[in-house]
Amino acid sequence: MKKFFIAALATTTAVSAAQAGTLNFDARADYDTSTYTDSALQDSNKFYFKTIRLDYQGKVNEELSMRLRAAYNKNATQTAGAGDNSQTALEFAYLTHKMGDMSLQIGKLGSEYGTLESQTSGADLYLTSQAYTKTGPNGNLQGLWLNTSSLLYVLGAKLAWNITPDQSLSLVAFKTPDGSTTPTAPPPAATSNAMMEGLIYKGAFMDKNFKVMASYHYGTGTPTKDMYNLYSAGFNWTMGAAWNLEVDYTASDFKRDATGAKDSIWSAIGKLAYTGWEQWTPRLELISSSEKVETSATAANNGTNEFMGYGAVLEFKPMADTNFRYHVAYSNTTQKFSDRTAPATNLADAKVDQITIGARMNADFLK
Repeated sequence: MKKFFIAALATTTAVSAAQAGTLNFDARADYDTSTYTDSALQDSNKFYFKTIRLDYQGKVNEELSMRLRAAYNKNATQTAGAGDNSQTALEFAYLTHKMGDMSLQIGKLGSEYGTLESQTSGADLYLTSQAYTKTGPNGNLQGLWLNTSSLLYVLGAKLAWNITPDQSLSLVAFKTPDGSTTPTAPPPAATSNAMMEGLIYKGAFMDKNFKVMASYHYGTGTPTKDMYNLYSAGFNWTMGAAWNLEVDYTASDFKRDATGAKDSIWSAIGKLAYTGWEQWTPRLELISSSEKVETSATAANNGTNEFMGYGAVLEFKPMADTNFRYHVAYSNTTQKFSDRTAPATNLADAKVDQITIGARMNADFLK
C-alpha cells in the first residue's frame, strides 16, 4: 500500500508539472578581456553573466497561453524612458490568444525590431553590430537613431497571421522610448505620445533549411513629428549536414522635423558555421557598419564613422543530449572617423581586441 501511494504521488506530481508548462533556467557566464588601441576606453577584464534567466511558458487551454521571463543580470528597476512601468529585468510577460490562423499577443513582448541578429538569444551572441549595440571601440555612438538591442522587449500588442504553416506576417505596436533619464521624470513634449508600429515577415523554405525574415518599423513623435525608421532583412541557410550560413542587414535612421537633419546607420552581419561534428562547432563572424551623424550640437561629432569587425568562435558540447556548452571567442573591431565636419578633430582609428571564455546551460527544471 505504501508503494502504491508513493507511485500515485509521483505520477500526480509528474502530471501536474507537465500541465504547468516549462520552466527554463538559462545562464551564460563569461570571462572577458578587452584591449583598446587609440580609444577613449580603458583596457578591461571581468567575470560576468552574459545572461541569467528564468523563463516560464504555460497553457491555460489550447487557445490561451502565457509567458513570463525575468533576467537576473539586469536592473530590477523601472525602465527609464521606456514608455511603460515595467522593470528592466522583466523581459517577457504576455498572453497569447490563438484564433485559427491568427494570434494576438498582449503585454511585454518581443518587438522583432531588426531581424536575425536581434532575434538571436543573447546567450548565443559574440561579435555584435553597431546597429545592435550603439557602441564602438571608442565608446557610445552619437546618433539619435534607436539601436535594436534597446527595443528587444516592449509593452504593447502584436497580431500575427499564419499565412501557411511555414510563413507568417505580424503587426506590432508599442510606445517609442521618450528620452526621460529617470522613470519618474516627465517625458519631453516631442516624444510623450510617440508610438512605433512594425510589420514583420518570417518564412521557412526547402524543408525549413532556408529561413528568411524581413521587418520595417516606423515611429514618430508629437508634436514635432520627428521620425524613426528601421529596415532589416536576413536569411539563415543550412547547407547540407555540415554548414550553416547567416546573413543579416539592418538600417536605421532618425530625422529632425524642424531642421531635416538626419542620423543614420546600416550594419551587415555574416556568420559561417561548420556543424558536421557532434561536439565541436567552429564559426567565423564578420560585421560592417557605417554611421552618419548630422544632428549633434557639437560640430566635431557630426560626420561619418565606419566600422569593420571580424571574429572566430569555438563551441564544445560535452554531452550530446544536454543544452550545455563551453565556448571561446576572439574578435577585433575597428572604428574609422572617416569624414568629420571639423577636420581638426579627426582621430586615429580606434580598435578593440576581445577574448571571451565561458559556459552556457539551458535546461527545463519541470521535466
